[in-house]
Amino acid sequence: MSRNRPAFTLIELLVVIAIIAVLIALLLPAVQAAREAARRMQCSNNLKQLGLAMHNYMSAWGEAIPNAGSRIGTGFPNDHSPLARLLPYMEQGTLHNLINFDIQMGFPTAVEFPVELRTVASTTIAPFFCPSDGAPATATITYAALPILYAGTNYAANQGDGTNIGGTMGGQTHPMNPGNGICWVGSGTKLAEVTDGTSNTLAFTESTRGDGTQPANTAPIRDVRKYRTYGGSDVYAVAASGTGYPSWDGRRLSIWFRSTVPEGPVMNGYYTPNSPRPDNAVSASRLTAARSYHPGGVNALLCDGSVRFLKDSVAEGVYRALWTRNGGEVISASDY
Repeated sequence: MSRNRPAFTLIELLVVIAIIAVLIALLLPAVQAAREAARRMQCSNNLKQLGLAMHNYMSAWGEAIPNAGSRIGTGFPNDHSPLARLLPYMEQGTLHNLINFDIQMGFPTAVEFPVELRTVASTTIAPFFCPSDGAPATATITYAALPILYAGTNYAANQGDGTNIGGTMGGQTHPMNPGNGICWVGSGTKLAEVTDGTSNTLAFTESTRGDGTQPANTAPIRDVRKYRTYGGSDVYAVAASGTGYPSWDGRRLSIWFRSTVPEGPVMNGYYTPNSPRPDNAVSASRLTAARSYHPGGVNALLCDGSVRFLKDSVAEGVYRALWTRNGGEVISASDY
């Protein structure tokens, strides 16, 4: 005689569903953490590629670290970024061959960007992007009333710690002026000049990209990973205020090709990693922070080609010491 097997009661079914939900809740953060760990590793590998390319460039060009462009007389420089100069050493020789480094680009707010360089400037290059940053790879930026499509990057060269200033618009906050780091217009820094030690001096750090928009208002306070502030007459006065920022600007690292525009890949270490203070710019003078979507810190490339993870909690003095090539500071990897 057959017997009917009892079915699940409603309570038993709800218990099973609850157990499954708990398991998913426990596993999901682990899966997300594993994915972020993989993205952080890819970001680190991107910087290692930049480091290898930088050292190959130095071997080919008399040990000089790639600069942020060169001056033509007393006029505005040809501000091809250090990333543009590294292209042949990152399997991007074909793209590099499209660049005429003799073309005068001119002051960006007054002169149209040369037609001959627009294809290159809008080309996305995979190793220039951190996979944890979901911002658009390209953005339309308007200079001289002409909207141009540019490709961005997450990696910027070290101009210095941002603290020595020769005037409200001068000092090493502007990429055309010498800094105490390794890269500015016409720098030509050699490793022999990095007397703090190549393992104690930054070459490139990561930071976050914006979406290319230009909001016209000052409120509300915006995500400092997606926006910087822009305007005023003195970047240090803006930094000191801590409030009442000028206009918010989503053009963060939106251009990998040019150095001296505010959204170009040259930065300083004035703010500690992932600072709650926004980066701020006046013209092309700027005060910046290394930023990322990695929990707890940022990836950074040192001049010896190694990559380190700089913690958000690093002391300001230690952090700024990493940005100077010859400050005489004594630091170790355990300090950051």
